[in-house]
Amino acid sequence: MKKYIIGAGLWVLSLGWATAQSAPSVMPLDKAIQLALQNNKGIKLADTRTQAAEARLQENKDRSLPTANASLAYSRYSLTGAFSLGKDADGKSMLSIPAGAFNAMIGGVTISKEVFGGFAEKSAELSADLLAKASHLDAKRNRSELVYTVTDAYYNIVKLIRSVGVIEQSIRQFDEKEREAQNLQKEGVVTANEVLKIQLQKNNLQLSRLQVEKARQTALYNFNLLVGLPEDQAVTVDTTLSNPVATVEPLSNFLTQAVQARPEVQANALRVQSAEAMLRNTKSVMYPHLGVSLGYNYINPTAKLIPEASSFVSAWNVGAGLTYNIGSLYNMKGKLHSAQNSIDQASLQSQQQTDQIRSEVVTAYNNYQLALEQQNVIRTAVGQAQENYRLTESRFRNGLVGSTDLLEANSFLLQTQLNVINATVDAQLAYQRLLKATGSNLN
Repeated sequence: MKKYIIGAGLWVLSLGWATAQSAPSVMPLDKAIQLALQNNKGIKLADTRTQAAEARLQENKDRSLPTANASLAYSRYSLTGAFSLGKDADGKSMLSIPAGAFNAMIGGVTISKEVFGGFAEKSAELSADLLAKASHLDAKRNRSELVYTVTDAYYNIVKLIRSVGVIEQSIRQFDEKEREAQNLQKEGVVTANEVLKIQLQKNNLQLSRLQVEKARQTALYNFNLLVGLPEDQAVTVDTTLSNPVATVEPLSNFLTQAVQARPEVQANALRVQSAEAMLRNTKSVMYPHLGVSLGYNYINPTAKLIPEASSFVSAWNVGAGLTYNIGSLYNMKGKLHSAQNSIDQASLQSQQQTDQIRSEVVTAYNNYQLALEQQNVIRTAVGQAQENYRLTESRFRNGLVGSTDLLEANSFLLQTQLNVINATVDAQLAYQRLLKATGSNLN
């Protein structure tokens, strides 16, 4: 008997453990953001663009290295007459080739480097380096956008879940009101039509609950895609709604912070510098170019890859060359104008985006203050709607008002309760938009 009791106890414990394991744990917002930054496909795509910019930088660095070439060729020659080269102390030829066919191996190695190219290499490398840094800042901007997108999706789910709870509570109240109305109908206090109105309103609430529930399921599905979770994985969010910190700093502080911290501003400044570096690169052809080279060549009049001693001709060579593109004196106007135009475009785009950022900060700041002020008004409205519903319900029980007044009072109460949820969520999102506008939501 004791054995059966122990077995039953273990079965109950295992059942409880399995239930605990299957119940999804609450995912806080910061964990959802972390998952999205790790798994989001858009972020991974942005990272590939950054890697491409770094690869272009490496290409420019590679171009500044010396070039080296090696060659080895086999040929068969047919001489129409004997050939001799040089004479030794005895007057004999140092190298002689009789008439007829013979094999020859010709090889060489050459190393060359441009010493001065009008600052072309330096300016091209600097431009690529600046663009790579700008690409990193673009990736940071994408992460900032993703943080807000995840926050918006998270609080949208919270809003839907809390709204379902309010609607379900209202449906339970209508169940009770329906029973009360049916009892009052039996007593002759209300008519059958009044009862039907209550039932109709309850059906409308049930329809609203279905719509909100389906919206919640869709939002959770999209949320899983956003943060990189399996589509069918159950996710539970923290539905606690708390007010964000009150805005205590003046607007000018947020504007200054945005201009200094927004990655777009920094990236645009780097792009202007990159365009200036490319202008110097364009002007490089207007300077003389100096290059040096070092080479080794040998001719072996045999088919052997490694010839015998004194049977081949070899020579080292060291050279330097100075070139100047005379055409650059008259055919560079279009290229210079195009390069200067790129600088002007980058500068104007930077100024335009700075203006947009300032406008975004002002809008976010005012919307956040408005959201905080709206909360105070809505909380007052909730108290008024609750009192109005209490008085109307009391009058309905006493037959002083019809169900129309009761339904209207309930509709006001339900709407204000939903408004409280919306206002609290909107205040959170308005605060997050302000953080994003100032470039500090990644901190």
